[in-house]
Amino acid sequence: MKKKLLLLIATVFVAGNCFAQIGVDVDEGVYVDLLPEGVKANVKYEKKQDKEKNIIVAGSPEKGYYAFFAASDEEHGEELWVTDGTKEGTRMVMDIVPGPESSEPSYLGRLNDKVLFSAVTEGYGRETWISDGTEEGTFMLVETNLFGDGDPKGFIQMNETQAVFVAYDDDSYNYDADANVHQQWLWVTDGTEEGTHRVVSDPDAPNQPNCKFPGQDNTNQYTTYVRVGRRVFFKADQTDNMTGEELWVTDGTEEGTYLVMDINWEAGAKPGQTRNCGLDNLMNYYNEKCFFQAWTPDFGGEPWVTDGTKGEAVQQGGQGDEHTYMVYDTRPGKDNNGIGFHAGTYAASVEPYGDYMMWRGFDPRYGYEFSFSNMEKGNYTCLDINKWEPSIDHNAYPDQGVVFDGVYIFCATTQHDATRPDCHGGELWCFDGEKVWEQSDLVPGPASNWVKEPMVAGGSMYWFNETNGEYDLGFGNGLYRLDSKDEKPIVCNRITSDPRGDNVHTLRNLNGSPIFASATTNRVYVYNYTKPGWDGESDKGRMEPEFRTRAEIAGGGTIVEKIETSETVDANVYTVGGTKAADSVKDLKKLPKGVYVVAGKKYVVK
Repeated sequence: MKKKLLLLIATVFVAGNCFAQIGVDVDEGVYVDLLPEGVKANVKYEKKQDKEKNIIVAGSPEKGYYAFFAASDEEHGEELWVTDGTKEGTRMVMDIVPGPESSEPSYLGRLNDKVLFSAVTEGYGRETWISDGTEEGTFMLVETNLFGDGDPKGFIQMNETQAVFVAYDDDSYNYDADANVHQQWLWVTDGTEEGTHRVVSDPDAPNQPNCKFPGQDNTNQYTTYVRVGRRVFFKADQTDNMTGEELWVTDGTEEGTYLVMDINWEAGAKPGQTRNCGLDNLMNYYNEKCFFQAWTPDFGGEPWVTDGTKGEAVQQGGQGDEHTYMVYDTRPGKDNNGIGFHAGTYAASVEPYGDYMMWRGFDPRYGYEFSFSNMEKGNYTCLDINKWEPSIDHNAYPDQGVVFDGVYIFCATTQHDATRPDCHGGELWCFDGEKVWEQSDLVPGPASNWVKEPMVAGGSMYWFNETNGEYDLGFGNGLYRLDSKDEKPIVCNRITSDPRGDNVHTLRNLNGSPIFASATTNRVYVYNYTKPGWDGESDKGRMEPEFRTRAEIAGGGTIVEKIETSETVDANVYTVGGTKAADSVKDLKKLPKGVYVVAGKKYVVK
């Protein structure tokens, strides 16, 4: 086990007194301040996976993993930085705009061992860049808009070799000029200049999506887009703005890009136009389906799911078809205006557990409580955590959780009344697929351990406790850790002497250790810790994206005996991890047994 490293004398005093007061075990993790003196990180505090200023981890098992972020100093301005999790391995990648001016790297997104981002340079404006963490491997990938900023956003890896993003280009910027609202259209890239192009070439094609990034962002804390298998679901309107913002899907090809369904039938301002369906909380259900919230006048905002099959527009009173449908009307009835009551799908789980997606759902008896479904139509369960009567007025308001130590762990509250012994405020709770129970009352009584950005790395669960005012007890905003569902959480050492905490945020997994930023210091840190007896595999945390469905994982992938080479003879062959294995599909059968990807299709060599 790695022993505690105290960075400052003030930290020794604060941490020691905190642990003495709250009676928890002494933290034995090691903080590393990664940035050189005089450098400040620019990472936004908001809890979103695809935010403008982010920390993104990229890499591979073969090459290792690195975290990318924007940081600035007086000599170079704000530029792209990279770290391997050590102080000596942290550096500026490239002074893209030489001198103290800034390139302002933004909207970082992973593509295997590289990072895609937007940057501003003189003569080109804000365009699409790519970097492998070296100066020679950092360059402008494409100038999408020759007469202005491309302003690319939403970089998300789609399959083993490609990512998609949205950007202004010469056509989209001037499309529908009378509306005076520029459009962003969908692009695809394999990380090379020749492999980067607009997905739908025809500006007037009916499947040309108008991507109003970030669109109707609503409450989603994770992403405006979501990858499901080897496709990306996203919010978009048609270029003529006739459907409102609805759910679209792409596989990176023209024929595989389309509006999934026009869900909201409510009439718009123009004849034939319909309005937005209030998309929110797009989540990946085992690479098989996309879970999301949608709004219709008949039912309000309710949970929906789709397998991506193109369907007909929903008519008044409709609930979709067999491929795209409302899972359940969790809050039946209508208001005095004849509009369905809104229930919503707040705090949807970032990953499924067992057969279920979990979220903060509604029940007419209990109010907003812990809810889950196996995504089959009509399947919905709501468990009442906050049982104070009347239950409809006393809600648990569960937040996002993670799968850890064989259960789903999340945050919920049982109120804040100090006169009641059963009142524990916001704390960790567990779900085993049938029942829920409180994991611990970490912050005594009605005070709260508000769990935000929960993640799993290196055998432990981590989160930050959003400020709750219990500073005198040592529970400020900082990093917290759980080693087992049956143990008490650990309050990690403080970085600063501020009793309110360090305002840590943007927790990511870097080689099994949490990397994060502090809004108090504007710096980036890594926390190194290995719990005693950890086997090195369980609760490791994700470093590689999983593209396979459950059936593919169980069966080892889709087996293809005969390889058609007419269209892909010159296509590169990659491993499922994104490493190039051969220059041509003709060499595929010469490779060792395993699963390989050619032009987005998977082949198994037996």
